[in-house]
Amino acid sequence: MLTAAQKAKSRARQRTRPAKAEATLELTAGDVIAADAEEAPFEPPPLDDIFGCEEAEDDEAPFDPPEFEFEDETGRGFLAVPPPEPPPPVAVAPIATPEPEPQPQRDRLLPAISIFAAYDRPESQALLKELAADPRLARAEMQIARGGIEAALDHCADLYVLDTTLERGPMLAALDRLRAHAPTANVVILGAVNDIALLRDLAARHVSDYIVPPAGADRIARSLCALFEDVEPAHVIAVIGARGGIGASTLAQNLAWVIAERQQQRTTLVDLDLSLGTAAHNFRQSPSAAVRDVLVSADVEQTLTQSLTAVTPRLHLLAAPKHIDALDIPQDAFDELMANLRRTAHFVVLDLPHAWEPWVRTALRDADEIVIVAGPDLASLRNADNMLKLLRSERDRPSMPAVVLSMNELPKRPEIPLKDFAQALKSDPVMSFSFEPELFGAAEADGQTIFEAMPDSKAALQLDTLATMLTGHEPKAPPVLELVTPIQPQSRRQRVARSGFIALQAPLPEKRRSSGLIRAVGAVAALVAVGVWYAGQHTSPNPAPQEAGGAYRT
Repeated sequence: MLTAAQKAKSRARQRTRPAKAEATLELTAGDVIAADAEEAPFEPPPLDDIFGCEEAEDDEAPFDPPEFEFEDETGRGFLAVPPPEPPPPVAVAPIATPEPEPQPQRDRLLPAISIFAAYDRPESQALLKELAADPRLARAEMQIARGGIEAALDHCADLYVLDTTLERGPMLAALDRLRAHAPTANVVILGAVNDIALLRDLAARHVSDYIVPPAGADRIARSLCALFEDVEPAHVIAVIGARGGIGASTLAQNLAWVIAERQQQRTTLVDLDLSLGTAAHNFRQSPSAAVRDVLVSADVEQTLTQSLTAVTPRLHLLAAPKHIDALDIPQDAFDELMANLRRTAHFVVLDLPHAWEPWVRTALRDADEIVIVAGPDLASLRNADNMLKLLRSERDRPSMPAVVLSMNELPKRPEIPLKDFAQALKSDPVMSFSFEPELFGAAEADGQTIFEAMPDSKAALQLDTLATMLTGHEPKAPPVLELVTPIQPQSRRQRVARSGFIALQAPLPEKRRSSGLIRAVGAVAALVAVGVWYAGQHTSPNPAPQEAGGAYRT
């Protein structure tokens, strides 16, 4: 329906409008030119698209944005929305992180060296005893005596710590005699004279340090640790088998025990057979840590000190893992392990596995002595020959690898004669151990070494000789029976072993002779018994009685 406004508008359109008077239109040339110059009301459509079916490429905006006639002092229109201003930067106070306090540098433990300390002043005795109890000197063997520099002339040591009250002249004369006695030893003097000229004279005589009281044991210990910070004095002996099951581990364990107990040298045995090591089991030890724990530790020296197990006072063991482990060891970790092992004892015996890993090759190349354990068979001969050729070309040590024959004279087994074996290797075996399963088996079953089980056997004497060849030290003490299973107090019979040497065995029951009276009584009883038996066998029965008259009827 139409509204009232629409109806009124429609009636107004239908009304007749009055006609206007027509005016005369006059045009001039200027008007025509001006009309041509005006802009056309719209652009005509293109000829090929009169109806405007195609879309225009660039459509103009339907209207222009409004223009503002009035502007404020900033030059923007009143209706213009100002762009948002960036927020002012917020000043953030830096968080003060506390700097870590520098950790005090820990002194390295002294290596296994011998120290002789002597004093002139009585108050220095307590100082030296406190020094000997310092944990940093735990690996060293320290001896304290009275007498100052003169007392040191009767002792041999790697380090001398000498307290003296001598003046400059007598002190220098005594040091000259000491230097002639021990030219390579380190000397630390605890003196009472603070003189620059004296210090120059001491330096000329290669005195390591001169300490003037008052000085505590900690000050002296730090000075000693600094002297031996980079010293690795141990002699490394590497033992490896030419093939598996030849007895290389048994030889390494017995060799380490002989060096420690017979030669009385501090020794460290390292079981590097990470897969099948048996040293801890054979010595009846249960270590809390093993080789792998030391290799992965951040502090190798501290972990190594805690991982060493004391088998005897002079023999320490770094055992293989209890469970089967891989043989791969990073080269840098192995080098760091060996550098710290060389500071733990006078001698380090390495029980190497029968494998040709890179770290095994490094251990053989850097060892001071090498023992290759082989058997009188073709496999051992071939492997030992290959190892000798390689080590001769790579090692720069003066000593040559030593070949030891093991399990020789095995019954009913063809063997290569010793002469032919040496000719093929171009090296004579330094030792040949006979096959004695009873001896070695009994020692292993009891958790003992050969010397502990049978100290007079041929194998024990051969171990003594081999250890002397490798270390240069002669045996100093007989086997200590207190370290092993005690022997029964009864007197033991001795028998001849396979090797022809005397070996101990369990006591046999003694035969006791009976007295003469007992023998006589026994003989009489035997005669009586025989007589009774004989009489019973030869006695006949009584004959039947005859009739009266004595005549027989016919």
